[in-house]
Amino acid sequence: MRIEHDYRLVVKISGVRSSADMRRLFGNGWKTINESQRAWIRHLLKLWGQHLGNEEYDRGEINILGRLMMRCEWSEQKGKQIEKVVSQLFCEGYRGEELMRKARDLVVPQSSAANIIALAKESDDADFMERVITKTFGRDNPIRSVARLRYCKCKSSQDVQRSLSYITGITSKEARNRMEWAESILEGELFYAAQRELKKEILQNAA
Repeated sequence: MRIEHDYRLVVKISGVRSSADMRRLFGNGWKTINESQRAWIRHLLKLWGQHLGNEEYDRGEINILGRLMMRCEWSEQKGKQIEKVVSQLFCEGYRGEELMRKARDLVVPQSSAANIIALAKESDDADFMERVITKTFGRDNPIRSVARLRYCKCKSSQDVQRSLSYITGITSKEARNRMEWAESILEGELFYAAQRELKKEILQNAA
């Protein structure tokens, strides 16, 4: 089963002694992000996980937030604006593609270069994130498996920590530390990688 493969890869982080060692072994340098940037990349990871996971999920608001955030010149202020608009429209009864179109018209200016790719399907957006994740970490990197367990298999950090402790014999505190380091690398690196790839895509479509 695929989930067993992911857990086998995640076991690799159990022997890492520090966050610096984990970045050296499984990351691509030191990347830090603020809380708003962390929220942005988590929305995109939820979009990716909900679409590519093997189970059915209530996609609704989360996917719309992630998809819109991909289509804006992103800033903390823009992120808050998107969340406010989507939440208000959701309360008004808009759902699915109708919610996406209505919210997009309000938050993505028609003159924006990003609007060129604003009509992409949800599956295209999820595939975009899959490409970014695989390009950033590779298929056998345990950080990618952490992402799969958390977002595709809907395992909580605590679930993965308990499994890591049970499989390897490390303490609960050691497992918690290693998951925190792994998720910090995952979110920090993917934020900048997704931003780079989006800019490339916008320029290619504008050419």
